[in-house]
Amino acid sequence: MVAKLLSHKQGFTLVEFILVLTIISLVVFLTVVNHTENLNPTDIESHISLLTSRIDFYQSLAIKQKQPVLLLFRPYHNDMKVQIGHKTPIFISLKPLILSNRSNLDYLQFNSKGQISKFGTLHFTYQHTHFALIFHIEQGRYRISFEN
Repeated sequence: MVAKLLSHKQGFTLVEFILVLTIISLVVFLTVVNHTENLNPTDIESHISLLTSRIDFYQSLAIKQKQPVLLLFRPYHNDMKVQIGHKTPIFISLKPLILSNRSNLDYLQFNSKGQISKFGTLHFTYQHTHFALIFHIEQGRYRISFEN
């Protein structure tokens, strides 16, 4: 009778349980590692896109709030100082992009219509790749130029 009860058990053994937990842990680990790699952009296009989207955001903020927004580019600090009206300035780091000293554009000031009155070029370096943001006068239009 005892042998009959032992042969008809309905659960997992300890070895089967550990094997299933190992497989589940491995799948979860691989999933988490792949997602964290996707969160850190490493290519130049994504960093340029992030920078230009910040500039576009502050241009649209000037239009929306109907007040000037000043973007001051500081190459020695490698950051951008943002002054919105009379509020406290915001400092935004440009890392991993490196703002070059040879840039001939110190600041951009968007008026309440989103227009700029100064044109020029910002030179950047990212992992031995040089590129420039060239700003045109009026509507704050810019283009990206890769340098050799």
